[in-house]
Amino acid sequence: MASQFVLKTSQDIELFQGYPVFKQQSTDSNDSQTISSLISPCGRFLAFSTKTEVKVFTGETLETQLFKLPLIDVYDLHFSPSGNYLSTWERASNIEPDHKNVKIWYLNEEFQDDQPIEPVYEYQAKTQNGWSLQFSKLDNYAIRLFKKELRIVKVDHKHKRFDFDNPYATLTQESETQFFSTYLISPADHPTICTFTPEKGGKPALLTIWPILEGKITKKIATKTFFKADSCQLKWNLQGNAVLCLAITDFDSSNQSYYGENTLYLLSFQGVNGTLGGSSVRVSLTKGPIHDFTWSPTSRQFGVISGFMPATIAFFDLKGNVVHSLPQQAKNTMLFSPTGRYILIGGFGNLQGSVEILDRHDKFKCITKFNATNTSVCKWSPGGEFIMTATTSPRLRVDNGIKVWHVTGKLVFVKEFKELLKVDWRSPCNFKTIKDSHIIKDWNPISTSNDEPLALDPKISSKVQLQVDASVAAFEAKNPNTANANKGGTSNGQGKPAGAYRPPHARRLGSNTSSGSNSSNASAGRVRTVPGMAPPKENNVAAKSKRRRPKKENTPDANTIQSNGAVVDGSANKEASPEEKKIRSLLKKLRSIETLKQRQAVGDKLEDTQVLKIQTEEKVLSDLQKLGWKDE
Repeated sequence: MASQFVLKTSQDIELFQGYPVFKQQSTDSNDSQTISSLISPCGRFLAFSTKTEVKVFTGETLETQLFKLPLIDVYDLHFSPSGNYLSTWERASNIEPDHKNVKIWYLNEEFQDDQPIEPVYEYQAKTQNGWSLQFSKLDNYAIRLFKKELRIVKVDHKHKRFDFDNPYATLTQESETQFFSTYLISPADHPTICTFTPEKGGKPALLTIWPILEGKITKKIATKTFFKADSCQLKWNLQGNAVLCLAITDFDSSNQSYYGENTLYLLSFQGVNGTLGGSSVRVSLTKGPIHDFTWSPTSRQFGVISGFMPATIAFFDLKGNVVHSLPQQAKNTMLFSPTGRYILIGGFGNLQGSVEILDRHDKFKCITKFNATNTSVCKWSPGGEFIMTATTSPRLRVDNGIKVWHVTGKLVFVKEFKELLKVDWRSPCNFKTIKDSHIIKDWNPISTSNDEPLALDPKISSKVQLQVDASVAAFEAKNPNTANANKGGTSNGQGKPAGAYRPPHARRLGSNTSSGSNSSNASAGRVRTVPGMAPPKENNVAAKSKRRRPKKENTPDANTIQSNGAVVDGSANKEASPEEKKIRSLLKKLRSIETLKQRQAVGDKLEDTQVLKIQTEEKVLSDLQKLGWKDE
């Protein structure tokens, strides 16, 4: 079964089936505006809120309404990791100062239409920052901060009790003046907690990993003290035995960055709850801001993009040692695929949207490149075979839409919206449920391996051809520059960002020009294959020259695309005619003129001869047309 993804607009929520059909499965339209929506990490539920109510849906296509809650002004939702609990945050009331605006709802049970639904726990959280409880991986522990201490309760699913007045364990502040500002429970089966205390009054910041033990917790698994830390971001690896801490200051003492200073620390341990000891190191990075850092799903490596642009991209082991680095480039986003095999490196935000896909199993080799301009959301599919990029509001108010790419860089789905607010993949449930029900019957996770995820995306092969949706063709016809850039974004790295200048000869022939400096590029006439696609069948089409001649009228395309997606260069090795030589000479002049025009546009001062050269552009184009050249 293909992956599903959910799209949210201001008026409705749409569920789409993934490759190869890419069809809309269901839509829930509302008379009132949808305020917040969320799909559970387990994939069983979809919840969304309007001005007057909260609805929860389940089912194979989320078609079944589980229940409806008459709650007003619910502006935030939160699911526990296993999806058993839904938390709702209502806007604080000035009329009722004691109003408990956070409510926890239990979902792993049957619901009757005439049966009233009551929250299993409720409390007051006036601010929207850090309002929700933190749950462990299997929802068996819940944590809440009470002023100076963290209280941990064992969650009783049978009686649905959250007895924070009599907690299972407590974690108290060590200093009377310093308090926990950030904490995060690990995603391990035997969880631990990482806490961060910012520096204050000359005392350094403190980062600590604690085990969850009954009673008052005093044992420390690993700890690190440091200065220059007003706040932090914490990221655990999936095994829960190492955590990365990005320490952030509000101001940069060197006045080189508007966003303050960044420092990255790594805390790790061995054995359950650190029985074999822990360690802490400062990760050595290039001077400058840290744009992104992320763990590999294998939990053995992590990647960091840091430094002033062009940024440095490096990968580290659990000891903080560099295992691989890439050339400096303008990138600020790194995403590992769910299997850990592929790594997406992108430049989004104020960058041009260029994307590279690296193969971790082939020494970080770049297998493809493409351009996803104006991307505000980028996510891997649960099976690690497809990538979703989207332009959403309010990040950008125009050109809202979604694109789905195959890992080989092929654009397989496009849909445009007047206003798109949120997109997300639907993950498969990792637990066994009762047949035709949302209730989990077995809390032992379904066995998986890193190379064989629970729900594989369908492979692109010779039997299952890549069926591009009609919207892709319409989109490419409407945006020819973007389409050409996407087609040219292959492993040769010659693709240009959408909207960038493309020389006339590149527009005519496409952007699959071979590069002699890249050994991964096949020479002219050789079939290019990529991981995830079936090897092409043998054929008699062979290229006999690396030279691409300009295409004249009534001349067949230089590139022949086989049914399996491979690209074959079919140009012939013949002596160029005088007309072709003249065309090449005029195209060279045209490229030179375009370069001068770009310099002139950015304010460069040109010589008088260069200005005169720009004025000859119309004559050059006229001469080209007389020779039979067409600007396609």
